[in-house]
Amino acid sequence: MDNTINQLEKIIEKNYVTEEIKNILSIYLLAVNDWSTQVNYMTDFENEIFKFIGNEVDKHKLLVRISNIDYSKYAWEAESLSHLIEIYNYYDDNKPLIEIFNEIRNQINE
Repeated sequence: MDNTINQLEKIIEKNYVTEEIKNILSIYLLAVNDWSTQVNYMTDFENEIFKFIGNEVDKHKLLVRISNIDYSKYAWEAESLSHLIEIYNYYDDNKPLIEIFNEIRNQINE
C-alpha cells in the first residue's frame, strides 16, 4: 500500500504506533516537507530521492551527496537529505535507505 503524506500525519496523531515509529515518521515528514517539489505519496518522495542520489543509498552516500551539493541550486534538497540522515539514529548506518522505507511502510500498515 502506498501511503499518502496526509495519512502519515494522521498515523502520528492517532497514537496507534510506537513512540519510535512516531519519531521516525516525524523525521520522514520533515524531509518530505523540505523537498523542493511537492510529493503526495511515500513512493513519490522515495523516487525523488533515488533519482537525486542513485539507487544504492545509505547514510554514507547521503553524507557524501550533501558534502558535494551545490547549495545555490539544491538547498531544499540538502535540508531534506539532512533529515534523512537523522533517521539513521534508529538504524544501522549501512542499512540501505530503501530497506528503511520498506520497514516503515510495513510497520505502519500492520
